[in-house]
Amino acid sequence: MKKRLLSYIENQTAFLNLDALDELFTAKKLAEIFGVKRNTISHYLNQLNDEEKLVKINSRPVYYFHKAAFDQQFFHLKYTNYQSIKEIKEEQPLFEQEKDLFSLLIGYNQSLSRCIEQVKAALFYPEGGLPALITGDSGTGKSFLVKLIYQYCLENELIGENAPFVTINCAQYANNPELLTSNLFGYVKGAFTGAQEDRKGAFEAANNGVLFLDEVHRLNAEGQEKLFTFLDQGVIHRMGETNQSIPINTRIFFATTENLESSFLTTFIRRVPIQIELPSLMERNRTERLELVYSFLLAEYNKIRRPLKVTGQVLTLLTNASFKGNIGELKSSVKVTVANAFSEQKKNDTVKITIYHLPEAILNASNASIQSFVQKDVLFDEHTTLEQLTKNNQPQQQRVLTSFERILTEFQQNNEHLENCEEQLKTEVDRLFDFLLFETDRQQKHETLIYLTQYIRDTFKQMEASYQIRFDGNSVYAMSYYLFQRGNSRWFPEDPQINHLIYQLEQQIEQAYPASFHYVKRILELCQPKLDLEISSMDKIILAIYLKRADWTKEIGIPKAIIVAHGYATASSIANVANRFLNKDIFESFDMSLDVTPQQIAEEILDYTEHNDVSNGLVILVDMGSLKEIYQYFPKQITTPIVIMNNVTTPLAISMGEQLQKDLSLQQMVDQSAQQTPLDWEIVYPETNKIKALITTCLTGIGTATQISHLLEKSLPSSCPLKIFPYEYQLLKDKKQNETIFSMYDCLGIIGTANPHIEGVPYLSLEELISGKESHQLSEWLLDVMEAEENKRFNENLIRNFSLEKVIDSVTILDTEKVMREVDLFMRDLEQIADITINNAKRVALYVHVSCLIERLIRNMPIDTYEGYEQLYQCQSKTLEQIKMAFSVIEKDYSVKIPDSEIAYIFDVLFENLDETTADEEF
Repeated sequence: MKKRLLSYIENQTAFLNLDALDELFTAKKLAEIFGVKRNTISHYLNQLNDEEKLVKINSRPVYYFHKAAFDQQFFHLKYTNYQSIKEIKEEQPLFEQEKDLFSLLIGYNQSLSRCIEQVKAALFYPEGGLPALITGDSGTGKSFLVKLIYQYCLENELIGENAPFVTINCAQYANNPELLTSNLFGYVKGAFTGAQEDRKGAFEAANNGVLFLDEVHRLNAEGQEKLFTFLDQGVIHRMGETNQSIPINTRIFFATTENLESSFLTTFIRRVPIQIELPSLMERNRTERLELVYSFLLAEYNKIRRPLKVTGQVLTLLTNASFKGNIGELKSSVKVTVANAFSEQKKNDTVKITIYHLPEAILNASNASIQSFVQKDVLFDEHTTLEQLTKNNQPQQQRVLTSFERILTEFQQNNEHLENCEEQLKTEVDRLFDFLLFETDRQQKHETLIYLTQYIRDTFKQMEASYQIRFDGNSVYAMSYYLFQRGNSRWFPEDPQINHLIYQLEQQIEQAYPASFHYVKRILELCQPKLDLEISSMDKIILAIYLKRADWTKEIGIPKAIIVAHGYATASSIANVANRFLNKDIFESFDMSLDVTPQQIAEEILDYTEHNDVSNGLVILVDMGSLKEIYQYFPKQITTPIVIMNNVTTPLAISMGEQLQKDLSLQQMVDQSAQQTPLDWEIVYPETNKIKALITTCLTGIGTATQISHLLEKSLPSSCPLKIFPYEYQLLKDKKQNETIFSMYDCLGIIGTANPHIEGVPYLSLEELISGKESHQLSEWLLDVMEAEENKRFNENLIRNFSLEKVIDSVTILDTEKVMREVDLFMRDLEQIADITINNAKRVALYVHVSCLIERLIRNMPIDTYEGYEQLYQCQSKTLEQIKMAFSVIEKDYSVKIPDSEIAYIFDVLFENLDETTADEEF
């Protein structure tokens, strides 16, 4: 009973009229409808009010309506208990868009706007409207649209209060036209065997109401032909009664998922003049898909009544996923996702939904690349509404509407007198344009914005030629961003009070700023046909206030100043900031594309001089050295002094603007501006709280060092903040502590195949790490960055990841077992030839080094240079030849040739730790 009651009130709230509340929202009437005692209904109503599902008005009688339905259909309410209707009306926004039932459809003013226009055309056509065929893939919302059409007909009194709504699924009759005939048109007694009495069909049942034939493509040609009489004449014949026709007045809608040409008779299609195509889910824009996700999540919240914290990645994946079942499949996926999270967190106050709760199909089908845009996390609770989420999703358009409301409210509160609130209105307009110019994402629909800006610029040039006035570059971009962000928003109010306020304010703005208002009006008139704009009085008001600066008077005794820069709005942005800082319009701006020539720039500046008085001088701030040469293209007969300053910055513009307002010579202005804006620089390195780091290095290059760093990173616990950097051995050896990494990081130690001997930085050889002899030393380095348990886990990972086989497998692509056998033969031969014994540590080092060496030779990427090779050969020629002889077995098996430089590196691996006396004796 409680659920049925809530559902009934939710449906009826869509028809709520605050000016004349219907008694069906009272406990008394609801008790009659449900056939139960009044105190039982009152008990449930108060429970639902306590649960914040119903709003209660404590008047006489007491009224109840559904909060979420009201919020979505009308406006958001702050509370669930009110003392009167008046309190609720006081929360209604002054500037509210007119809505009808179709506004419940997400995308009603975007992708579905054309569909809704067609529906209304069908419904309001005289003499009972027109039949309509709705096409679209499965799950695009055809059935939901028809149900909404029925409610719309009721709301607009196109059908009676108790008019029927009948649905027939034609798939049931695909191969049985006789059964279709009997169910659609009814039959008379004796029409066929078993017809014991007269029976009405769907058409008669839907008389004066709405008839919906779903999956109509399942009807064969004979089935379609049986509908012709009704579509042509508006009458039907019961089966078995051909002489007597029955007039039927029903609004009929068909729906299909199939192609019209392949599934329907041409004669049938001709009889259905309105054909409405619903877009698939992926044909809708990203904003609409996200709103659908929001709506389904809100619906699930209302079922489980537990706050849902949904991560941005979940919202992104659901929004971008492709669903063959369209909206229906998306809805099911959201339901499964919430169910997965809820079953896992039944005891939690808030259910957190992450990617691990999504159906596997969504994760499997998602694009593995990094998304360019990820949603923010969203909390769904009792205060969350779809309208709020939608506003957050379109902040630029909403910001424009908010400014409209603030301006009209301010005007109303000041007794509709502009002089009482002029400064407040200017401040609000400045805030709006600051937001549009500096806080909005200019990358979205970038091409549209470029088109708008170019056309506005051309329009301004036309105005300048006609009226001999000059608009600055900021005005061009301000108007472009305003029109771009306002877009196709349809916010024309129907409320007479609001229209009166707008009319009064427009009249007073026109009187206060006649020139500015006239220019704006003319600009909008010129732009309207080219930019597909619906111009309103509020546009004229906003832009006239902003462009008031166009009414400047001639400056006397002050040089003119312009900023010329390459790039999109670069010069305009610097000029705007400088002018705002100086509280005066000092600078004009010229934004140039990167491929513009100095000659073209010079022509623009000369054009500027023709429209402005530059007899007191002209200051040009430019951004690149090439522009400094533009004076070459000025005509020799130019009579005004010109200053050109290179490398313009915002501080330079502000400084020059300050000097321009003083009674100084041009030379003095330049000297003082240059002194005030020198180039300052400093590199700041962290002195305390440096991030801890390890360095890996290799004698023969960065490749092995990089692989060692990868193995160490795999061994680290995920919570450890340690950084690991591979580094060139020679770079460390030469620069020592002067290398940048030691300034930026707290380096705990170096791991590698050779010690660069850096003071204060301990070294651990790779062979010692692999042998396990000194692994405890590495653990000691990391005591300050790991907890005891993490250190223990790190050691376990080291043992697993730094076995000899694992290291060789990681640093090469070779067959590990084979290459180790080859290296064994190499070391055995070397010991015999050179009469030496290779200790275990050197063996480990040679396994790794020779493995990498073989891979380099196979890839034909040997190390061809070795610094000091000639001196080494003079001293150690015998040993080098012995190494080369021992290596011959590897050269033969792998068909490679080892260069002398690589032989020298093997010598280093074998003998770099020998003391000086040993080396001298061998020499």
